[in-house]
Amino acid sequence: MVANTRVHWTIIVVTIAVIAVSSAGCTSNQATQSGVPDNLLLYTNKDAGLEINYPSDWQLTGGSAVGTVATFQHETLLFQIQRGQLNKTGQTPQSIGQEFVSALDKNMSLLENHSTSLGGLPAYVTVIKGKYASQTVEALTLFAIKGDYLYKIQYTGTEAQYNEQNAMVQQMISSFKFK
Repeated sequence: MVANTRVHWTIIVVTIAVIAVSSAGCTSNQATQSGVPDNLLLYTNKDAGLEINYPSDWQLTGGSAVGTVATFQHETLLFQIQRGQLNKTGQTPQSIGQEFVSALDKNMSLLENHSTSLGGLPAYVTVIKGKYASQTVEALTLFAIKGDYLYKIQYTGTEAQYNEQNAMVQQMISSFKFK
C-alpha cells in the first residue's frame, strides 16, 4: 500500500506540473442547470451513475486514465472523479481512508482526516500537504462506496490556488449526486 500511495502522490504532483505548463484541454458546452448559479454547469455521466455541478471557467477534459470518470482543470488545480471495483469485501470509506493515511510518505503532512458524506452516502476525507520542487501542494481525497464501486474524488493544486478555490470545490462536492 505504501508503494501505491507514493505512486498516487507522484501522479498528483506530475499532473499539477503538466497543468501548470499546459493550457490544453476541452471545455464543456453543456447548458446550466435550473436553480444553479449561472457560472456552474452540470456534468452527468450515466455509465458511472453520477452528476456534479462545476464552474464554467474550469475545463472538462473527461476521463484520461483508467478508472477516471472526469477531470476538471483550472490553472494549477485538478479535480478528478474516479470509479473502480472494490478490492475486498467489507471495505468501508473509513477503512480505505485509514489505509491511505497510514501509508502517507513522511514528507507529507496530514491536515484533515474524518468521516463525511458524498451524495447522501457515508464517505471519508483526507487533506494532505507536501512540497514539490519549490511549490507547496495540497490534496483532498474523498472516498465513498456505492454498491460494488469505490468512488474517489481528488482535488489537488498549489497551496495558494487550492485555498483560493476551496469554497468552490466544496460547492462542487455538495452538488454531487449518485444516479
